Amino acid sequence: MEAQEILRELKARSVPHQEIADAIGRERSAATKMIQGVRRVQVDEIPKLVELLKKYPSHVEHMGNTPDLPVMDPQIAYLPIPVLPTYAGMGGGGSGDSDQKTALLPRYLVEDELHARPEDLLLINVRGDSMMDPATGRGFLHGDQLLVDKRDRNPVQPGPFALWFDDGYVVKNVERIRSTGRLRIFSNNPAYSPDEVGPEDVSIMGRPVWVARRL
Repeated sequence: MEAQEILRELKARSVPHQEIADAIGRERSAATKMIQGVRRVQVDEIPKLVELLKKYPSHVEHMGNTPDLPVMDPQIAYLPIPVLPTYAGMGGGGSGDSDQKTALLPRYLVEDELHARPEDLLLINVRGDSMMDPATGRGFLHGDQLLVDKRDRNPVQPGPFALWFDDGYVVKNVERIRSTGRLRIFSNNPAYSPDEVGPEDVSIMGRPVWVARRL
């Protein structure tokens, strides 16, 4: 099995992150980042994860035991989207983790609007006020839910991104400085000071493409 296939099966079979961490001999946070696509599967970890999957039967193996269900209109069907198991800070970063959870989003939003697959996306809850410009009212609010497209990790076009930065998950604007290749990380709220770092100091998870907000 290839690394991407292993990750898909780990998610589909809801293998606990702690068991994944135990199998590869690493901390739980390493397993969480691997499932989220922040950390790559190492070559020596592949056979260990294949053995772990043998303990968890695939949902396909149980298909013959499930009752017939009515066909759902694809326009009102829902797809399971992975949820970041902690918050992303807009100020200070979230660094906790828990077992992977999913949220159901409309199929038309995922496939027709965003032209994506569930594994391309990540739903995150955000906290803080650094990404709201108090003068214009533009940006993200404390308590928003952001849908992040993991396929878009290139800051050549500046804008907001979900990041692993400074030992925490955050949502910040990212701009690549052409003259040096370094990254400028900054907030919408001018009360927060910008940072300038090397690309190796930041893990870009993806670009927010949809927001849900309580009115």
